Amino acid sequence: MTENIQAPLLSDRIIEDGFANIQFYTWMDQITEAVKPPLVGSGSPEGVVIATVGRWYVDTDSSGTGIYLKNTGEGDTGWVARS
Repeated sequence: MTENIQAPLLSDRIIEDGFANIQFYTWMDQITEAVKPPLVGSGSPEGVVIATVGRWYVDTDSSGTGIYLKNTGEGDTGWVARS
């Protein structure tokens, strides 16, 4: 689920009063989310770890699947094994 994060056009970043507009803030939120380190724990995150869509989780339990991506939903569901 790799996607490019496109910056808004320069003309779309600042509104008349000199403040950033909603497109700029949305872009900054996407960048901030993209650079967060993965969550880490022991065992599957499904039903346990609350995160936003797009977050990664590393299972440190040697019997676990390994890497999970929060693919859908809100709260602690929607995790998909990606190992």
